[in-house]
This record gives sequence, C-alpha cells and structure tokens, in this order.
Amino acid sequence: MTKELRLKVVEAQLVPETSSLPGVFCVPPAPTARRIKYKILALDIDGTLLDLDGVLRPETAEAVARAARAGIRPVLCTGRRYRRALPVAADLGIDAPLVCNSGALVKDPGEHRTLWRADFDPSLAALVLDLFQRQGQPAVSFTDRPPDGFDFQVARYPTGNPWFDEFVTKNLIHADVDPSWRDRLVEDQHFHFCAIGDRSTMLAFEAAVQAALSGRVHTFVLKSPNYSGTICEVIRSDAGKWAAVLHLAELWGVEAAEVCAIGDDMNDLPMIVGAGLGIAMTHAPQAVRAVADLVSGDHARGGIASIIEEALLF
Repeated sequence: MTKELRLKVVEAQLVPETSSLPGVFCVPPAPTARRIKYKILALDIDGTLLDLDGVLRPETAEAVARAARAGIRPVLCTGRRYRRALPVAADLGIDAPLVCNSGALVKDPGEHRTLWRADFDPSLAALVLDLFQRQGQPAVSFTDRPPDGFDFQVARYPTGNPWFDEFVTKNLIHADVDPSWRDRLVEDQHFHFCAIGDRSTMLAFEAAVQAALSGRVHTFVLKSPNYSGTICEVIRSDAGKWAAVLHLAELWGVEAAEVCAIGDDMNDLPMIVGAGLGIAMTHAPQAVRAVADLVSGDHARGGIASIIEEALLF
C-alpha cells in the first residue's frame, strides 16, 4: 500500500484499531504489503519522547535503545533550541545529530558543530521583522553560538508583554539583550524568529505573516509546556524538521521511505506526511492525526515503546 493510499484511508477513517498492543491504532496493510526495514527514527521531544509532564519514561528510553541496537538511527527533532535539546540526548545516551529550532538548525553534539542551518536572506529577515513591529510583537531571534555563548537575541527586556517577558526571565542567563541587533542583519545569521503571547493573538499574528509572506516562510503556532504563552515560530519556507531529516538521510544514504517519524504538534506534520511511516501521538491536533499512518496511544498506555515494538522491531 503506497503512502498516498494510506493517507487517503486515514482521512476517511482515522483510527481503525488493528494492533495487538494497547493504545496503538493503525491503518491495516494490504495483504501483500512488504514490511519496510526502517533506518531512521525521527522523534519529536516534548509530548512525544517525553511525556506530557516532561519526563523520559524508562520504557521509552529502553525502546529507543532497542531500535538503535537494531540499526535504526534515532534522530531527535525538536522545536527546542540546541542547549535545551542536549540534556535529552544525553539522557538517552545517543550520539546522533540533533534537529533543533523546528528544523532550522542541525547540530553535531559531539563537537557542537553545525551540520546545516536555514539562514534567512537579510532582505527576507527585514521583511519578517517589519511584520513583528507592525503587529506590535517583540521578536526573539535564536542564535547559533558556542555553548558558552548566548542562545537568542531580543531588543529589549522587559517589554510589558507578560508572556514574552516570562520567556526571557526564565532564560535570562542565555539572553543577549541588544537594542541594535536588528541593525546587523547582513553580518549576523538569523534562522528562527518567534513571537510569544496568548493563543488568539498568535493565531492572528500567524495569519498576518502568511498573508504578507506566503510561500516564503513557514509558521507554526505551538504551546510549550514550559511557558504560559503560546509561541508563533517563523522559519524559512524550505526549512523544517522534515527538511533537516532529509538532509541527514541524504548524508547516510537513506531513502525517505526508510524513515519513521513520530510527533505530536503542527511543526511535526511535514515529517509525518513525508516519512515512510508517519506516527502521531493520540493528543496531537486533529490536523496532525488526520495525516498519520498510525496514531499512538498515550504514554500511560505504552506510547512510543509500544509503537517501536509493534511497527519497527519485527
């Protein structure tokens, strides 16, 4: 059964339960379908690898380790910045590239080396930041600096925006508060902007960005468990978790059909659609679940551990 046909079946009937394990829902394969040996396991972190309380459960870590021992390379794909992704990789005990900043940056954690980064052209960066200003949204611009450097830039702090100020306060030690950073769009590299506010405001901001720059940028509206506010991310149109995974797949000689991708939010949707096997968590938005080949049960019912055992280790 082709990927396209499976997606049509999923859209028509989302969760026909055919798995022998609790909490794993799947589209029944064609009788003659050949089971693929997957070579990359692309894993979102928050809400996927980690449970909704931000905990890496022992059974999840062991299942990922079993997949790695079976020759399936785990790749963490996250909206987190590099510094915040590193401890999760260390907890898993894996030495693999990290796809960070919703796919705008790929890092080698062994040497803190940048493998790929989707920099904005300075002229496009200026247009994006003009939209932030016109919409009254202070901007966060994430940076790609050594681990002892700053993680992001903001023009001022505090701003009076409680959600934005909360984000900066919690990360102040890693914040470069510089009123003139926008004057260096040519000299500096900018690859990931975000605004932070209440959900309705962020959805309206996303709509404004897309109305002005459709086809030139990707936007994602996400809720991080670590902050009160909702985040609207803006990255280059050819960037994203799936684009970054494809970059690694090409380096390793792996086909897209040999990738399994698991996620739970809108910035995971392209990799769930593009991968040979795309899996959504049961708490993912309907738009994400509707394009998945499988829908996983929640962490209390096995979650990723069950999925890996059922769909990958055979």
